[in-house]
Amino acid sequence: NGSCVLTLPEAGTWTVTATRSGQTSDTKTVSVVDSYAVTLTFFSATITVTAPSGAVVTLKKGGSTGDSKTSAGTAVFTVYETGEYTVEATQGGQSTSGTVNVVSSTTSYAITLSFVSDTLNENSWDTISEVSDAGQGGNYWAIGDRKQVTLNGTVGSLSLSNFSTYAFIIGFNHNSGREGSGRIHFQLAKTALSGGTDICFTDGSYNSSGSSAAFRMNTSNTNSGGWKDSYMRNNICGTSKSTTSGRIMGAIPAELRNALKSVTKYTNNNGSSSASSAVTATTDYFFLLSEYEVFGNITYSNSYEANYQQQYAYYSAGNSKVKYRHNSTGSAAYWWLRSPNAGNSNNFVNVNTDGTVNNNNANNSLGFAPGFCV
Repeated sequence: NGSCVLTLPEAGTWTVTATRSGQTSDTKTVSVVDSYAVTLTFFSATITVTAPSGAVVTLKKGGSTGDSKTSAGTAVFTVYETGEYTVEATQGGQSTSGTVNVVSSTTSYAITLSFVSDTLNENSWDTISEVSDAGQGGNYWAIGDRKQVTLNGTVGSLSLSNFSTYAFIIGFNHNSGREGSGRIHFQLAKTALSGGTDICFTDGSYNSSGSSAAFRMNTSNTNSGGWKDSYMRNNICGTSKSTTSGRIMGAIPAELRNALKSVTKYTNNNGSSSASSAVTATTDYFFLLSEYEVFGNITYSNSYEANYQQQYAYYSAGNSKVKYRHNSTGSAAYWWLRSPNAGNSNNFVNVNTDGTVNNNNANNSLGFAPGFCV
């Protein structure tokens, strides 16, 4: 019919001819190939674990233990399938673990595992935060323990360049029913890892109300709006991690900023009010301490603050309330508290140079000694 289809039983070289009415056609050669080339690869990815030298590092997946290696600062594992892997390091009775989700063979994965040191300053802020999350801070460290913080940046009108200081613990899970659990409360600052001087930050307009004064509660002499609406809270402490310009948030190391936890603080947010309804909540990262949190009693602030607050363990233990100027450590300073004076419309509460309670005009620049939580 002008063409025909021939079925071949196997591959190879075939000759094709045709005959018709005693005639034979020419001969054609056809090569038929059934061999094809493919490249096959096996999945593999690497997980590099940074862990203290001498730690035994174990890799697990789905509850099954894979390889174990002794860290020489790092331990490198090769894995042959995707999925979530658990990496655990053990040493000296301590253990720590983390997870790595492997999704591609073209990616190298890395994880750092750290043990908790009984010396607070030897731990990263991330490790401190993890211990805090577990509510275990008091099992490793004590009230008053210190962690170095290097400050760089401008806070109000105060410029700080590589200023090394120490944050210290003032409470573990302080007032957690109201303020939030899984938090270690710190305050700035001390001048040394041990001994040294308690300091607060002061600017060039200290104890005055000049236009360049930074560490004032408000730019005018009023306590209206209390802590919530104060210049100190919004422009010096800051209310978010992302708003940093001119605020203490912008002067702290990124590692500490990432580890900060918000805390719910109750304060008289009206001003010159003694009503219970004036005491309301704010959410803060950096905050000033209140009169009751430092002294354990009320002299000038709204008495209902005591119903929502607790005295910090550091101060209830009898530690000094006297702080000195950060740039003149022989000079005791007045330092601000966040509580408004409930009896007038001009003042917030402060701590005197002798450690007693007092109150001062809202637009005066006094010492700045903020608290924060990790």
